[in-house]
Amino acid sequence: MLARRTLLTAAFAGLKPPPSPVLSESDEEFLGDQARRIAESTLLRPGQRSGKWVNGSGVAIRVPGGNMGYPAFWIRDAVMMLGGPLIPATELEGWIRLICSTIPGPGDWQVRPGVVVPAFSIADHINFDRKPTFYPGNLETGEKQGGPPWGKYPPIDDHYYFLLAVHEHWKLAGGAGLFKSAVKTSWDELPLHELCERVYSTPAEDPATGLCVSAVAGDAIDFGFCDTIHKSGKLLFPSLLKRLAALKMSELSRAIGDGRRARKWASRAERIRNAIAPTFLRSTDAREAWLHSATGTSNQPDVWGTAYAVWSGAVGGRAADRLARSLVRAFREATAVREGCVRHILTSDRRNGGGWEGSARIGVYQNGGYWGTPVGWYVAAMARVDPKAAAQMGAAYVRFLRAHMGTGGTTEAWEWFNPDTGANANPLYAATVVLPWLSLRQAGLLRQADRAVGAARALDVEGSGAGSVDTSAATAVSSAASSFARTGFDR
Repeated sequence: MLARRTLLTAAFAGLKPPPSPVLSESDEEFLGDQARRIAESTLLRPGQRSGKWVNGSGVAIRVPGGNMGYPAFWIRDAVMMLGGPLIPATELEGWIRLICSTIPGPGDWQVRPGVVVPAFSIADHINFDRKPTFYPGNLETGEKQGGPPWGKYPPIDDHYYFLLAVHEHWKLAGGAGLFKSAVKTSWDELPLHELCERVYSTPAEDPATGLCVSAVAGDAIDFGFCDTIHKSGKLLFPSLLKRLAALKMSELSRAIGDGRRARKWASRAERIRNAIAPTFLRSTDAREAWLHSATGTSNQPDVWGTAYAVWSGAVGGRAADRLARSLVRAFREATAVREGCVRHILTSDRRNGGGWEGSARIGVYQNGGYWGTPVGWYVAAMARVDPKAAAQMGAAYVRFLRAHMGTGGTTEAWEWFNPDTGANANPLYAATVVLPWLSLRQAGLLRQADRAVGAARALDVEGSGAGSVDTSAATAVSSAASSFARTGFDR
């Protein structure tokens, strides 16, 4: 049964069945334990205080990191903790209802000239008082949010992360009751399945392919982990997320007996998949290739996007093998990977000396910092063609975590770091540890050692408040929004 499960999970991720786990048993147990610890550090129950911040949302939420470096509910970061035994169904239902309560409509919101929140947009983050901020950069909930450099429109990726959360709830709950029920938005009640359709269709797309687009660089952030980078044309990473969201909606629609809608969603996913390689793949030679991040501004090899495309199955066959070989080379030549962690862009990229096009400071944050976030995707993609390289990178990543242990037996888990300058930011960052562990589990590259997490951790959070919401504990974050500023507070 375990072997069959491994084959199925590997097939889902677009991988060849792995010959063996990529981590030693002790490293795997360590990583699972650290994922549990850090995920728990991000939990805020209703009314719970952390420093000067109080969760007045009425539901249990997860912040991006246990150090409260990002003091709000960031949708994409929370969804990156799903796909395993860490988040219970009742807590996730609370997230979904909270997000729905902030969805605008039925018309667009003209925030100010040049800043527009379209109807059915998903917030970038939601403050502890339940008020949404649709753009990166601050905690503003009014007319001071958005605009250069954060975009005319809200980030694209959150729309698809929302749909992934809805699908995950169905899996955890064992039924589609929530999906079929009406939920409250900021202006009305709608069936959740209908709301998902509207949300999916909100970001701009290329009508011929369904790929996400941004006509002008800076109009919309494509992916929250590139929210300081401007791109234009057809956009790789949100298109990968859009395809995966459509697949999940197809599966969920079929589960409720709606075959027509399931086929419609599947057709959307296939149309995007068929466009990924022709649009973004650029050959290095006959055996290697990269996916580029955009077709206009920042038309450069996208390390994270290439790894994610292979991991998620958006590219398969010989094309995926070519992409995986490029990832192996970049690992061995240290042009993308240091100490088991990953840059967004190759140090050897000639467009801007190893930085994104048009960027000034190189070697920091999303423009040359090294991150743990995409490690699972990267290792899994390499395992397709070079299991030895995959195991070596996995071991290097765990060595890095072990080398930087904080107090109480928990790794520092910085959001990003630079081994050349010693710079780092935001310890206890969940995506640094939780996402790689989950990604490797989902790719069938671990022993599925759930004992490292503990079944008890998946029990419902007491007082998660997924149904009715008490907003009496709402805090006045707006007074702190204008003054709150620190390095890295972009997402």
